[in-house]
Amino acid sequence: MEWVKFIAFVATTAVVAGAWAQSANVQPESAPSATAQAPMDQLIPWLLDEDQQLRGVPFSEVTFDTTGKKVVPFDARNAVDQRVSKAISAACDEAMERLNAPDSAIQNVD
Repeated sequence: MEWVKFIAFVATTAVVAGAWAQSANVQPESAPSATAQAPMDQLIPWLLDEDQQLRGVPFSEVTFDTTGKKVVPFDARNAVDQRVSKAISAACDEAMERLNAPDSAIQNVD
């Protein structure tokens, strides 16, 4: 299930970044070729297939290997962790409000 959350996060980030680039009139240097797209078309379903051998790889290890940043364990009983969780939740709620607003640039993306 952690893989699904990770892939959802990556996909959401890519969509938002793409929408931002389009709204800011940022153009890629060159269009991706059909052969460059084919591996990505195969990668995402493979990552989402929970029966693959990646099941035993901890999410924190994937994050560290891809970003160099450590994932700090969350303790729901810790007051500081609860405060951080509430702040992240509030930021996500605000982002969703902004993205869902009728005048948001993301609303005009095809």
